[in-house]
Amino acid sequence: MLNIAKLATGLTTVALTVALSPVAAADPAIPLDPGQLPGLQAVQSLSPVVQQAAANPKSAQELLLAAASQLAGNATTPEGSMALAQAVTKFVQDGGAAGLTPPAAAVAQQAGGPAHGTAPLLTPGPGNGPIPLEQHVPAPGAVPGTEAHLPAGINPANAVGPAPDAMPEVPTPVAAPAPAPDAAPVALAAPAPAPAAAAAPFDPAKPPTQEFMYPSISSGCLKDGGNVIATAISVAGPAKIPAPGPGPGQMAYVFTAVGTPAPAAEQKLPLNVTWVNLTTGKSGTATLKPNPEINPQGPTTLTAIVDTGAGSIMSTIFGQVTTLDKQCTFMPTIGSSVVP
Repeated sequence: MLNIAKLATGLTTVALTVALSPVAAADPAIPLDPGQLPGLQAVQSLSPVVQQAAANPKSAQELLLAAASQLAGNATTPEGSMALAQAVTKFVQDGGAAGLTPPAAAVAQQAGGPAHGTAPLLTPGPGNGPIPLEQHVPAPGAVPGTEAHLPAGINPANAVGPAPDAMPEVPTPVAAPAPAPDAAPVALAAPAPAPAAAAAPFDPAKPPTQEFMYPSISSGCLKDGGNVIATAISVAGPAKIPAPGPGPGQMAYVFTAVGTPAPAAEQKLPLNVTWVNLTTGKSGTATLKPNPEINPQGPTTLTAIVDTGAGSIMSTIFGQVTTLDKQCTFMPTIGSSVVP
């Protein structure tokens, strides 16, 4: 995941370098290098699954786990996509309200536990089945369930460890010699107390943001044909930013196309976010739009605030952005966020 975490920074440098290069002006559409996009395969595979899950939220966890498992189980999946698929799997498994519904037998076992002395041991290998544990046989005269007892054949004298005469001898501690009467007492320095950790004050104007797992990229989005990356973040409410600020149970999405001019007043085609709440099964889609209070002079930044409700949210942002220079198509990106 380290490569993916550093991907946005690396691609920002590449995008800006390309934008300032004279070669970029001569090339109307700089092709994207798959080597610089280690998680692209996973994003392209999982983003449609997030949309499908939002349309059928009852099966959202199963759909996402199945798609991520297929990527993780394919030997040809690139390392970056493998890591991203594993991150999605962990988020879905940890984030769902109750996880996947366990079988009725498993629920009954969790409620009452296995029958006394009958819990099976599963042995690996084809054709191997459950092996029952050895049945507990009470000692003669003991009534099971009414008093503590040992199994038959166990000598009570050896049931709590070795006999006292067999215990290892513990050496007697030797007392330190008393100081001479005329010797001044030696003062021992008390250990310095550990510094108390200063609690960082919470600033509602600067709430913690949750970055998407992968940047979005547009080919030829700059006026001179250069490529552009975009960062996507989410902010859980209540928070004061991005203006006007998400309230409790809401999520704000911010999509910024790095290095672009200001957004066009009219967005010709939409940039959408589709989300599904894995905890509650709620889902929806919203269109991100320019916000006059956020980067009005550029770079192009689009936002949306949606009523996701509290829970673990899986989202995907995809679509088009209209800047003052170009109409840009951005590849999908996916993110995992938590609304308290």
